[in-house]
Amino acid sequence: MRIKHCLILLLLWLATVSIAKAQVDAQVVRTLQLKASPVDLVIPDRGRYIYVLTSDAKLQIYKKNGQLRDTVAVDPGVDRIQAGPGEDRLYLISSADNKIQELNLAFIQKIPVDGSPTKGSLNAAVAVVVFTDFQ
Repeated sequence: MRIKHCLILLLLWLATVSIAKAQVDAQVVRTLQLKASPVDLVIPDRGRYIYVLTSDAKLQIYKKNGQLRDTVAVDPGVDRIQAGPGEDRLYLISSADNKIQELNLAFIQKIPVDGSPTKGSLNAAVAVVVFTDFQ
């Protein structure tokens, strides 16, 4: 009799328990418009840049806001990219050629110095800028 009551209580409990259905709300946040078909994409850990390998052997570098920063030509055999340590290192993988290339990226920032006090030649290849009024 006790087993019968336990089974009835179990059945009643199972009947009252509703199955939870998960719902996913998906929204397209940003679209990167490419000039060629994407082959691979990688976002390094810090997420400052989005690297896209395209079918025309180009590596497109996007800022995290979706703005194209630069485009770099790569070996036509490259079919995959892999993030390395840091934002400035990528590995270019060519399965057909059995080759992995290590690519070091140097992000060059132009600092406008027009109208600033200068010393030396205005056409110098390197400009040393000193920021002295931090507040």
